[in-house]
Amino acid sequence: MSYTRALSGFGHHKDNNILVEADVILSSMRENSNFPNPVPSLSEIESAYNEYITCLARVSWTHGRIDRELKRESKAKLAKLLGELAAYVNYVAKGNLSVLYTSGFPVFTGRKKGTAPEVATGCQLSEGPVSGELRFDFYSLGRDMTYEYTYAIWTSSEEVRPESPELQWEKSLFTTRSRNNLIKGLPSRSIVFAKVRAINRHGVGDWSTIVRSIVR
Repeated sequence: MSYTRALSGFGHHKDNNILVEADVILSSMRENSNFPNPVPSLSEIESAYNEYITCLARVSWTHGRIDRELKRESKAKLAKLLGELAAYVNYVAKGNLSVLYTSGFPVFTGRKKGTAPEVATGCQLSEGPVSGELRFDFYSLGRDMTYEYTYAIWTSSEEVRPESPELQWEKSLFTTRSRNNLIKGLPSRSIVFAKVRAINRHGVGDWSTIVRSIVR
């Protein structure tokens, strides 16, 4: 099965390579009508890009242990954001090669045997670190996996079933981790529903069972 996609693994790339890749991606995505609402935003990625350049320049001058750690952390942050943006690009492009090329991401076009991911399990909503936030966790389905998750807010006193068409699901969010995904800006005492599905090089899995929690 062929699954044409933007590649998302940047964490192990050399310093110069990831800077060039990030620069090309940012330039290609700006005012790109194929991708009108990037997630995460380009301004957030550009901020992480500039932070990484600053840390890289500082450690090249000082060679200090603290500066080396700051450089490592800033690189990991930039790589994570680029990976999440690649997931958004893949979601929008849906394998359309001409659209993928406009994103500036390196693109995989080969053929590999395999199957789409299984359904994610172990979903749980719990209190976040501050008021108005919930933490969404689920079991990992392995390496080289991107997760798409979404949520719906219910503020009425009347009960509603998770499958009800009355629920209005928010715009999809993307992550490469299965733990500590925060949903922010939630109304106090509202009921929040959440679900997730996995994406790998072979396709998109089915949505998980819907879970819910009350915002404190």
